[in-house]
Amino acid sequence: MNHHGKKIIDELCNYLGQDIDHPMCKELMLHVQECPECKMYLDTVKMTVSLYKQTYDSQPVPGHVKDELLKKLNLKK
Repeated sequence: MNHHGKKIIDELCNYLGQDIDHPMCKELMLHVQECPECKMYLDTVKMTVSLYKQTYDSQPVPGHVKDELLKKLNLKK
């Protein structure tokens, strides 16, 4: 797995409240290494983030857009 894929898994594990060395995180990392669909998904996320940074990195996301996105993703408390 490339560095970026490992970083995503690490961030996901942190979001779930687990350490990267936790068995669940290790299983997730192994799954992504062996699953073409998950690898493609992570590669797509990587490309999307890269394209966004190239295009919009210098422009902050308006607060109301961020709030609405977090609400739609059910991440806002």
